[in-house]
Amino acid sequence: MRLIDAAEVRANLTYEVCIAAVRGAMIALSAGETRQLLRSIMHFEDGRMFGVMPGAMGDTAAFGAKVLSVFPQNFEVGRPSHQGVVLMFDPVSGELACVAEASSITAIRTAAASAVATDALARPDARRLAILGYGDQAEAHAEAIGKVRDLESITVWGRSQDRAQAFAAKVAAHAGAPIKVAASAQAAVADADIVCTVTASREPVLKGAWLAPGTHVNLVGSSFPGPSEVDHDLVVRARFIADYR
Repeated sequence: MRLIDAAEVRANLTYEVCIAAVRGAMIALSAGETRQLLRSIMHFEDGRMFGVMPGAMGDTAAFGAKVLSVFPQNFEVGRPSHQGVVLMFDPVSGELACVAEASSITAIRTAAASAVATDALARPDARRLAILGYGDQAEAHAEAIGKVRDLESITVWGRSQDRAQAFAAKVAAHAGAPIKVAASAQAAVADADIVCTVTASREPVLKGAWLAPGTHVNLVGSSFPGPSEVDHDLVVRARFIADYR
């Protein structure tokens, strides 16, 4: 059995590798070739969660599950909010083949999924990215979206200006485009071609009235029933495409 730590994940699961893998997996899912159950989430106080997410690429492919805790308050002390493991089993013998650190996989894989969606759905000339949020996923999205579009600018907004500034300074070296902080969410998306919402907000932080026609939006934070990062108007106005019905 292989034990794969965070350093090994980051060294080998590059965005280029992961984007290609996710694209193939999404196509296989749409074609009905995969085995996919709904995730099971157990909710605790203060927004804490425990989730189990099983899946298989087919009847004869490797299968496994991600087992994960989500503790949003960890962000306050510099600890990952998503922590857990990915368990993979041998499709021939049924043996547990590997245990891999899940925080890094989750960050890279989620951003890669947004990159695949952006590549398929955003305008070819989309160059300006806006990110609402500055947590674990914001940094990954700043890097991943740049793999599928030649970005000329990145604008970030979050409820804390100080944290947004710290985030911008942290990712500036490898973001691939100049990054700036906006004073409001509306200002952040005013000129954006691509918008990524990566917050844990239960109330809309993005309104449809703020967006120009043709803007591509990746809704990332609303990953289970309850949180709603965008308003009703945006969904009504948009071509709304779910990754999994």
